[in-house]
Amino acid sequence: MHCAWGSAALTLLSFACFLLGLNFATAAFALLITIVVLSLRASIASSVIFSAVAMAWLAFLFIEPAYSFAVNGLQDMVTLVAFPITSLAIVSLITARRRAEQALWRSQVYLEEAQTLSHTGSFGWDVSSGELFWSDETFRIYDLASTTQPSLDIIFQRTHPDDVSAVRDAIDRAAQHKRDISCEHRLVLTDGSVRHVRVVARGTTDDQGRFRFIGAVMDITAQKTANAELERSEQRYRHLFSRMPIALRELDASRLVAIFRRLRAEGVKDLGSYFDSHPGFLETCMEALTFREANERAIQMFGVDGGNDYVGRSVTHSWSARPDTFRRAMESRFRGETNFEEETKMVTWDGRIVDVLFTTARVGPINDLEISLVGTIDISQRVRAQERLQQVQAEFAHAARVSMLGELTASIAHEVNQPLAAISTNAAAGLRWLNRPNPDMAEVRDVIENMATDARRAAIIVARVRGMATRKAPEQILQSLDDVIREALLFLRHEMESRAVTIEHHPDPAVPRLLGDRTQLQQVIVNLAINAMQAMTQAGSENRRIVICTVSLDAGTLCCSVEDNGPGIDAEHVGRLFESFFTTKESGMGMGLPICRSIVEAHGGRIHADGKGADGGARFWFTLPISDSAHST
Repeated sequence: MHCAWGSAALTLLSFACFLLGLNFATAAFALLITIVVLSLRASIASSVIFSAVAMAWLAFLFIEPAYSFAVNGLQDMVTLVAFPITSLAIVSLITARRRAEQALWRSQVYLEEAQTLSHTGSFGWDVSSGELFWSDETFRIYDLASTTQPSLDIIFQRTHPDDVSAVRDAIDRAAQHKRDISCEHRLVLTDGSVRHVRVVARGTTDDQGRFRFIGAVMDITAQKTANAELERSEQRYRHLFSRMPIALRELDASRLVAIFRRLRAEGVKDLGSYFDSHPGFLETCMEALTFREANERAIQMFGVDGGNDYVGRSVTHSWSARPDTFRRAMESRFRGETNFEEETKMVTWDGRIVDVLFTTARVGPINDLEISLVGTIDISQRVRAQERLQQVQAEFAHAARVSMLGELTASIAHEVNQPLAAISTNAAAGLRWLNRPNPDMAEVRDVIENMATDARRAAIIVARVRGMATRKAPEQILQSLDDVIREALLFLRHEMESRAVTIEHHPDPAVPRLLGDRTQLQQVIVNLAINAMQAMTQAGSENRRIVICTVSLDAGTLCCSVEDNGPGIDAEHVGRLFESFFTTKESGMGMGLPICRSIVEAHGGRIHADGKGADGGARFWFTLPISDSAHST
């Protein structure tokens, strides 16, 4: 479009010159000026077209023969050819200049934008004349209008009073000894705020022997603020690290990081499996972690006499008592987790074994955690207290079992009396048969075998009672909860008959075995069943029935419920059933259910109560965890 308009303008101008009677030279000059003007906004190709159009009209209108493009004279031919050459030469020079100007303009724009983004201004200083040349960003940094004439006096006026002397000395030394300038100082702006700047300049000598500086002024206020905040943060960290009442230690994990990178490069995904197939690798990981620093509490806790003797030590000795915890910590780290926590045992630097809560936090990017912060809290006293509490709970449970056996004395005596009575009867019959003139030895043998069977029955009953009455430490063994329930119901057989209670046991064959103490679990079942029988007897319920069920809630939890069809429990009492010394019985002590709760919770479970079950009576149920070994058995 621009080319068409330009050609039309040249055509009109050519006819105007012809009509005005201008000669060839004047018309050619007018057309040349027009081509130059048009070429300022056109390309070289358009300029060539303009020159061709103008040359054609010159030949057609101003060279004989007129109104013809024929050129007969050599001089006319040379003159005509010289026109486009001159035109193109001028246009080329103008285009080159325009491109240079555009490049310079872009360079200046880019430089100004870069200076604005980087908060860096430029300046020049002619030492001999004292003239200063500033960029726009330099004016902004010094908080001055761009119309201000820069000078050393203005610089000193803007400089912070405490820094003026140092800045003046730096400038004087650089000018006198012709050295480069490099200094940092503060500026006081118009609003009174303070700005930090860094000034750098290099001295050069021009062709005329004049010495001048070319340099840059950088606004480093944000950097100074960030550095100050970083220093404060470091001081806070150091203060917390040294003063915290928790034993804190820094570990150098750079070697471990390199090892884990190599494993990932080899395609290792599961560090646990790698540990299993490479037994010595766990110690390799321990050797790769070394102590860098410890706070005062860690030095006291781990028994260092003083100095930095621990620096550079590996963690191998510390984990000699519980390498399994270290392994889990390494697996956690390999998965990219930044934190790990576990109660465990650690060996101190002076050889003691302490119970601790071990926590670790990795400092740095997730794939480059070269510094680990390890915290250890001495929980030895708490562990001893827990052990004592468990001992007291076991003693209470034992006392409750003995008390429960006292309540079941009649049932136990009845159970023992049955095999003893059978033994007595069989013994009398055997003696009679032996007193015969010709005793039948086969019958006597049968009688003696029956006596032996009844004796074993009595021994089993006595052993069962003895197991309930004996005070012993809890023993965690793998067993079936339904077998525990069946054995517990043997204690209650006579009690059930005497109270006219039917107990239905609905076992779940799919329930895995669990880890637990057989005697304590029996105590829970017997206690819940006796409570139900006593409640139904006291209320005078008819068709008394207790239903005991076991079921798997999920792959890791089983549930046992004990439900009766008695009067149930008032809603206001349900929430207090497991409180010590709370009871709804006329002669109860209120310790049975709290002991049941302590036993269940000691096994990692929970016990609950519902005042009104499906049959209208009370319902108690407890959950117990199923161990991994139970699944694999």
